[in-house]
Amino acid sequence: MSHFNWSSVLGIFLHLIFNGGVHAEFYSSADAMQDLVQVEREILNATRSYLEEQQKQLDFYRKFLEQIKEEHDWVVEQTDLNEYLGHPLHAFRLIKRLVQDWDELVFDPIVSNAPREELREFVDSVVNELGYPNPSELHGAVKGIARLQKVYNLTTTDVADGLIDGVLYDSELSWRECYEIGVVLFDLGEYQRSLEWLQVAFVILRANPGQEENENFYLSDIKEYAALANLELGNSERSERLLNQILEKEPTNTSHLTRKYIEARKPGKSSEVNNPSWYANYTRLCQGKKLPEESTGRPLSCYLDGRTNPYFVLAPLQVEPVHLDPDINVYHRMLSQQQINSIFEEADKLTMYRSAVAGNAGKSTVADLRVSQQTWLNYTSPIMKSISRIIQFVSGFDIAGAEFMQVANYGVGGQYEPHPDYFEFNLPQQFQGDRISTSMFYLSNVEQGGYTVFTKLNVFLPPIQGAMVMWHNLHRSLDVDARTLHAGCPVLVGSKRIGNIWMHSGFQEFRRPCNLTSDSYKSAAYRN
Repeated sequence: MSHFNWSSVLGIFLHLIFNGGVHAEFYSSADAMQDLVQVEREILNATRSYLEEQQKQLDFYRKFLEQIKEEHDWVVEQTDLNEYLGHPLHAFRLIKRLVQDWDELVFDPIVSNAPREELREFVDSVVNELGYPNPSELHGAVKGIARLQKVYNLTTTDVADGLIDGVLYDSELSWRECYEIGVVLFDLGEYQRSLEWLQVAFVILRANPGQEENENFYLSDIKEYAALANLELGNSERSERLLNQILEKEPTNTSHLTRKYIEARKPGKSSEVNNPSWYANYTRLCQGKKLPEESTGRPLSCYLDGRTNPYFVLAPLQVEPVHLDPDINVYHRMLSQQQINSIFEEADKLTMYRSAVAGNAGKSTVADLRVSQQTWLNYTSPIMKSISRIIQFVSGFDIAGAEFMQVANYGVGGQYEPHPDYFEFNLPQQFQGDRISTSMFYLSNVEQGGYTVFTKLNVFLPPIQGAMVMWHNLHRSLDVDARTLHAGCPVLVGSKRIGNIWMHSGFQEFRRPCNLTSDSYKSAAYRN
């Protein structure tokens, strides 16, 4: 296809990228990413139609030119042009072509390019309806991949080959995709990880000679980025050596400017990552590994509970206790697939938006420690009325002061780093007391990753669709229980959907009364 046609299409998509059209964030929610699949399908079909129309137009131009050239060549071969042009019909046809045909049949269609405008209008309508990602989305997706590597100890080579935590997927990356990941990580200041991806890109490209027309140019470009990354990591000798390798083969390569830049500035410092104190336990549990524990003499075993509430007499609760003091229980088969579908139907009526992290005075901010999208469901629909009853019957609490159900969906490397659910200080004004308990429904299975982990209790829970996890965030004294620090591990493969309901301590005085002695001492050692 001609350069003209491709540049027209490129111009349309550059228009999309730099002129908005983004309705919401995509990479932080697997559900939102489904919209992008539809966007790409619509754009693919529209672009194919556009190119077909352009090809028809080009075929017409080509036929027109062949006809003109045939007559023009015949004219030029005439020994006497005056005799040829003296014929009135010959003169008429020449003037007609120059006055009318060239404009109407060639120049006007090229300038107006109706198929291109139709493509632009169609793509704009799709983007306005479904949205379109901008460059920041690419950064978010790359950070998600780097996060998965860090938490799950995944090598760059394995990820590039489609090998995720021991499972091989048909999704290996090309050298160019590895290179682009490396460049984005460099821009984000992740120099060591950037180097790893650049090295993989170099190996893949060099292992397939002849596949790229400008192979030497790209190999040099990868080396140049690697030189800059090494400089930032304090490896100035390695950086200079890489640039010399480029210039030995190509003395005129622009990397001599990069060498001057490197010579003019001081090397960076070797980056040593200082992870927070909870990080080792967090990553271990996310990988499904526990620390050895001494036997408490109280083995935990699953049981059926039909006594908590008469509602469960005929269909007892299927309880799996996973920790005692604080009690953490998994209630299996709490929701059927039909009920889960009803929750999704309610959520689809609302707008999903990026999950934020609570701050002072109830104010929230978006941060990478929490990567997901969410919305809130009230208790007016039949399915939500049913769930509110279930929560009250299982917990024994009054739902009068509870928050609406928060439905969340995790995207590329979606996670929520260790955090408590209680506020302790700066409670939002509308709260009736702090969050006394958490009820988390798993609304989907997750193929790999996405565990719920309690970093101070040596507990990890894989998501099981239809199950509910419940625990108390406050002691009976209503002091916060610091032992309940928990996290949502990054999703390796799949989509994680959960529904959270937080009950508040207001209205619960007679449902969970204080003991005669305070039980707050139990979590004193877990404060830090």
